[in-house]
Amino acid sequence: MRSKTSAALMLIAIFLLGGISGAVSGYLYQNHIGQNPTQRPPVPTKRDVVEEIAQSLHMDAHQKENLKDIIKKSGDRYSALSVQFRPQYEQIRTETDQAIRAILRPDQRQHFEETLEKMDARRRALTHDAPPARGK
Repeated sequence: MRSKTSAALMLIAIFLLGGISGAVSGYLYQNHIGQNPTQRPPVPTKRDVVEEIAQSLHMDAHQKENLKDIIKKSGDRYSALSVQFRPQYEQIRTETDQAIRAILRPDQRQHFEETLEKMDARRRALTHDAPPARGK
């Protein structure tokens, strides 16, 4: 019984990671071809994930409710992990920005700062979040 539960949780985790990977890949692809960010397809919601899994596996109502709970709990755990590691990501981003600034000529720095502002605006629009200001 425990191995079936572990296998089911592993399957859900793989599915969620695949969804996240797909969303990130799609974002990068859309950015690369220069499409307007407002024209990007929406990132699947937890409800979309539940519906897709439930339909593809022909789940009954009880299974679907259990699946909703599992996906919600998993999403909460991912969010907590994101909050926990965000300061480290921000530190890396700040250090990277500083290293790039160090190699730029004065005439390039203004354009770089404008580029950073655009990147931050896109990130805020995608995550509905306000990241801390980048260190200058």
